[in-house]
Amino acid sequence: MTSSRRLPALISGAVALSLVLGGCSLVEEGSELVASAGKDVLAHAAIAALVSDLERLDGVEAATYELETDTPLGDLGRIGVTAASTIESSQLERLSDTLREGFGAIEQVAVEPHASVTVSGETTGKFDLWAIPETNEAFVENVEFWRAASAAVETEVWVELFGDGAGEVGMRSITIPYESDRDEATDLVIENYAALRDVAVVDDDIPNYWQVAGIQSSEQLAPSMFVELVSDLRKIMPIFFYPVESDAIAGDSDFPEGFQVSWMPSGTNEGLGEVFVSSNEYTDDSRSDAIRAAVRTSEIEGVNFQFVTGDRGFWMHTSVCNGSVGVTADDDLFFEDVASSGAKLLDGAGPGACFPN
Repeated sequence: MTSSRRLPALISGAVALSLVLGGCSLVEEGSELVASAGKDVLAHAAIAALVSDLERLDGVEAATYELETDTPLGDLGRIGVTAASTIESSQLERLSDTLREGFGAIEQVAVEPHASVTVSGETTGKFDLWAIPETNEAFVENVEFWRAASAAVETEVWVELFGDGAGEVGMRSITIPYESDRDEATDLVIENYAALRDVAVVDDDIPNYWQVAGIQSSEQLAPSMFVELVSDLRKIMPIFFYPVESDAIAGDSDFPEGFQVSWMPSGTNEGLGEVFVSSNEYTDDSRSDAIRAAVRTSEIEGVNFQFVTGDRGFWMHTSVCNGSVGVTADDDLFFEDVASSGAKLLDGAGPGACFPN
């Protein structure tokens, strides 16, 4: 037992012993001690109890925890679970039951619970939970999807289930772990993209948010033509990556530069794609690279292209806009340069951003 896990029992035991030995005269003093240090004591106790239960489960090799106080999310109880590679569905169901019960106990002491599951001996990445699926069957399906997606792309995948504020799962995120070599992982995802598209996504009402192969997409994976676009744009500039710990803003010398692609399927609020190019300085080279990227992007229907550099922005849309278009003088100049650079423009392409109806 670690010192952090032994702490609750020692403190709670000391308070109880003092009350017994001192009688009623010490009840008030004991209450004040619990009030001053009690929240952390109760939090440690609740989280440690869950870890102890997890360690006793078949199919679980190890469990740990850390209590983080005063985070932007408040007090946070992080639980780490290492599952055996041979863990079976029935064992996953028991893991689901234990986490669901433990999360409830942790929330009662005003701490936000979070669990991260990894598999021993596998490069599957991690399965993170801010909320536990309502049923054990749903929990197992999510784990199976996570492991299948990782196997398909032959690199680590990070599946994260976010809460909806009411104790239920509200969103599923599928991406590459921050700790991975992102260039190498992107190469593997692009190479195995067809296999990833064949993986059965969990069939439920939880919305999916994908961020793989340099493409953000809602609900569905983006069509293969966008993967080909990413492959070509990477020859011009790197994929834009904003570290989670960064507080840099556009124009700062350490603000990430490069491109990012997003896509939404038809029937969603926007139903179009976007290519975003960021540069910290407006130079001949940065503008030339952005024009080359725009020329390539112009081959795909239904895409907004945006080049942002410092406090300036340049937009174009690649095809007919079923909505309104906002155009600036900078947009006009940029589109003229794209058109004169050999772009094979589609019908309806023009300067400015398209805002669909």
